[in-house]
Amino acid sequence: MRSFLGFEVRRSLSSPVNLVFLAGFPVLLYLLWTKVLDLASGPVSMVSMATYGAMGGALFIGGAIAMERASGWLRQLAVTPLPAHGYIVAKLVAGMLAVLPSVVIVLAAGALLGGVRLPAGTWLVLPLLIWIGVAPFAALGVAFGYSFRGQSANIVTMVVFFLLAVLGGLWLPVSRMPEGLRVVAEHSPAYQAGSLGWRALDGLPPTGTSVLVLVAWTALFVVLGVWRYRRTAWR
Repeated sequence: MRSFLGFEVRRSLSSPVNLVFLAGFPVLLYLLWTKVLDLASGPVSMVSMATYGAMGGALFIGGAIAMERASGWLRQLAVTPLPAHGYIVAKLVAGMLAVLPSVVIVLAAGALLGGVRLPAGTWLVLPLLIWIGVAPFAALGVAFGYSFRGQSANIVTMVVFFLLAVLGGLWLPVSRMPEGLRVVAEHSPAYQAGSLGWRALDGLPPTGTSVLVLVAWTALFVVLGVWRYRRTAWR
């Protein structure tokens, strides 16, 4: 399992497509919101876009799983010593590690291009908080990977990704939403993931609500992923 994990990590980190999608697009949106349209403050938008990119990277674990299921790769792995759960663990670990470079790039863009200035301690803690906050989406990605086949998984993931990002206030502040929608948004996983970094900008720790909501969403998505995996088990 260790060899397969190393292979997956190297493959995820070496993909230029992943880096462009997970870092390049969020950086462009950050510059659009803050420099062109002036719709959000630099630090808040920087955290939002870093969370947005990391969330996408975690979710699209599912697309890789679905494509490999369709190609027959999992059937080939079934005849190796790799345990059945080892594939999912490797995908989760590799996917979560792959989002870290994009987080760092977006934060660097905020500092170098957006003129964001923060205490050294805040710069150090932001990548970790953003990374932890997107854990629920990695679990959801696994569930998608075992729920849909081939390109269908990527299409569904893209739609869900976009809707969650908008609902969670990563594109525009939740405060601009209608009151009823705002209540729903504030309990979404994307909003609570973003709130970890937003509060850190003010030197504040995560709230108990944020932790509980993120844990609850993660548990729900893990259960969903395990259920889908067992129904389509490759071994």
